[in-house]
Amino acid sequence: MIKLSTLELDRPLILAPMDGYTNIPLRLIIKESGADLMFTEFVNSDAVIYENKKTLDKIRILAEERPVAIQLFGKKPANMAEAAKIIEQAGPELIDINFGCPAPTVSGHGSGSAILKDLPLLSRICESVVQAVKIPVSAKTRLGWDDSNINIFQTAKIFEESGISMMTLHPRTKAQKFNGISDWEYIKRLKTELNIPLIGNGDIVDPEDVLRMFEYTECDGVMIGREAVKNPWIFRQAKDLLRTGRYEKEIPFEERKRLCLKHFDLSVQYLGDRKGVLEMRKLYQNYFRNISGIKNLKKRIFECENPGDVRKILTDFDPCGDELPEIEQA
Repeated sequence: MIKLSTLELDRPLILAPMDGYTNIPLRLIIKESGADLMFTEFVNSDAVIYENKKTLDKIRILAEERPVAIQLFGKKPANMAEAAKIIEQAGPELIDINFGCPAPTVSGHGSGSAILKDLPLLSRICESVVQAVKIPVSAKTRLGWDDSNINIFQTAKIFEESGISMMTLHPRTKAQKFNGISDWEYIKRLKTELNIPLIGNGDIVDPEDVLRMFEYTECDGVMIGREAVKNPWIFRQAKDLLRTGRYEKEIPFEERKRLCLKHFDLSVQYLGDRKGVLEMRKLYQNYFRNISGIKNLKKRIFECENPGDVRKILTDFDPCGDELPEIEQA
């Protein structure tokens, strides 16, 4: 059992922070699927301080999606602390510090996984954020910069000494990005040495991986990233597997369409007509994976920007039927 202030989580399944994906619409969909803790998209500490509208939109939280963690990145301890105070006012249950992002837009500017090259700086950032807020602070990290600089055990010790309440490990180096195979052995070894809760992350592609992660590493929780976007039902499936030893492997077409339509409606509601329609374009392939007619469906939808027209195309989509009907233009 993980206990972080008022937050109690028993072997939680957690939605990973993913820039461009874990917005309110996706989080509400994943909440329905059974995730125990949501992470927002990560936000830049400087953008938070300067009250950038796009950034402030990312830290908006709805009551129905709780509990929620907001992830913060940056390289200046004082700015990280100031941003954390602002984020605390948004009311998350947890603030998470990003020490793992390998993207050039983050690590290339000295933040994210780049800080793994400077552990004294990492320590100052952790201490500054922990001391700045009253809610728990966690951290997400990688093994190190590259294979010649794996320093995860030193990093974990700093987390504990600086007051970090929980950590997540994605056992790849920054240099690996998402290539190769994540080495769960590090999660297993770290769990035997750590005195704070440890969340395992990396290469969770099906419910069986969730079960194997728990059994092999004995971690306290499992974080699911890219597969949550590809298969939003994975949380429900994994929970069924953990509880009963079985789960529904093939999601029926009508359920796929129902959840896709709900996601579409939420996207338009919270992102606006144009952005909501455009943001959904990258998700249809996931909802209708291996369904006959998906190419024609996407072609029709991509030709439309009117939410009503797009919704009608989705509603009428029938892989067993004939061609999709034409939309009457006003």
